[in-house]
Amino acid sequence: MPNIRRLEIVLANPQIVYYSGQCVRGQVIVELNKDTKMREIRIKCRGRAYIYVDSDNQCSQEFIDNTIVLIGKPREETILPAGNYSYPFEFVLPFGIPGSLEDPIHRRGYVRYWLKATIEIPWKSDPEYKTLFTVASVLDLNTWPNVVASRVKVSDSKTVCCCCCETTPIKATLRIDKTGYVPGEWVVVNAEFQDGTGRGVAKSQICLEMLTTYRTYSGCETRSKSHCVVMKHGPVSGGGSDAWVNEQFQIPALPPSTLPGCALIFIQYFVEFKVDVVGIPFDLELAIPITIGTIPLQSTVQMYMPSMWPSPDPVVTQQPYGQPSGASLPFNLPPPSYQECMFGKVNTKEYDDRHAGGNMSYAPAYIYYNWMQPLQPSAPPMANVRESSM
Repeated sequence: MPNIRRLEIVLANPQIVYYSGQCVRGQVIVELNKDTKMREIRIKCRGRAYIYVDSDNQCSQEFIDNTIVLIGKPREETILPAGNYSYPFEFVLPFGIPGSLEDPIHRRGYVRYWLKATIEIPWKSDPEYKTLFTVASVLDLNTWPNVVASRVKVSDSKTVCCCCCETTPIKATLRIDKTGYVPGEWVVVNAEFQDGTGRGVAKSQICLEMLTTYRTYSGCETRSKSHCVVMKHGPVSGGGSDAWVNEQFQIPALPPSTLPGCALIFIQYFVEFKVDVVGIPFDLELAIPITIGTIPLQSTVQMYMPSMWPSPDPVVTQQPYGQPSGASLPFNLPPPSYQECMFGKVNTKEYDDRHAGGNMSYAPAYIYYNWMQPLQPSAPPMANVRESSM
């Protein structure tokens, strides 16, 4: 681009996080070394979901595809004198669009939003600049079905067959303090197992697992599992036992458990307890489904900051720029920060971006509550533990 010294998109929101219904505002900056013949300067705002099941089953869903012509007219050429130019733009995001999602590990799909500025030059490759931004979803745990604010328990056992004889089963139990969390919140886990097989246990572990389902309109689907948190205990000799007492892990920066408006990608989270028995090809696995949201349970806020919750009734207030307008939030709930997704960045450059500048390495940013680790609670009395339906 010898004539074009600079082509860049500068957004008004430095966090680059938006909610459905909000305006994406900014400027396209153009700096020319020489008078330049062109047809137009335009900017496009696009958002779509894409999934790849296999080579015969790929699918996409469009959420926004709008273009603004900043200067120029169709099929007419103009000469823009050398100098510096700034062209403001504004796009309104549709209501009900899903939040951003990337899959840098399995590369099966995404929900992605971006802006692309183009200078259309006759008989030459068009210089372009691309920038990505995050759309955040809102999931209020206080209104979400199946979120349990009390302790939940699940138990199971497995029997090992050896030389046509069944051993005494290995038994395990998993308990968590509730089933609804926000990123940055601590999960309190209690678990135990008793090895009745006599074989011993190589290890036991507690995981936070993310299960993502990619499903085409025709019903073809694939699933990917990602371990977001893993905690391990070491080996136990035959006939022994082990207990996890009030162990804690923090929910990392992750997308919420729903992508409203997306018909292709579905997210589930589980807290899992796995016991690896020596010498057999399967593990004893227990799992409790949980919901990861963006607005915490009232009981959670009362626990972390009891002096800051005068009333159980949430109040609708005017939210700052970059926050969801009209969301039901307690007026005194401290605003969360945004943190890059724990899975890191992905290269978003596609074939259509071969002439585009800009940083194509991108990770969505998710709501994150910087809450301190709570004091170790006492072990829950069994009378207060609710059995899981799993």
